[in-house]
Amino acid sequence: MKDNEILNLIKQIEALISNDVAIAKFRSFGEVALYANRDGYLTIAAEMLKSAINESASLNTLFNQDSDFGIDFLVSSEEELDFLSK
Repeated sequence: MKDNEILNLIKQIEALISNDVAIAKFRSFGEVALYANRDGYLTIAAEMLKSAINESASLNTLFNQDSDFGIDFLVSSEEELDFLSK
């Protein structure tokens, strides 16, 4: 699939999302569980697809204070990951 096809898919997914009802939460209990409603999972999908084609992506606003933790960065290279973990 080409980048422009992925961008079109992202736009289609984003058109389905009501951001005011998108919910996602991580729960940690020795293992980690992810709960999200439909709009939450669609938001995660759209942001992950953006990362796949090196578009600016973020999940910071999706995970609210009810989540045990969030995702601060979406990176697509080992170098970016190494830089952030220093």
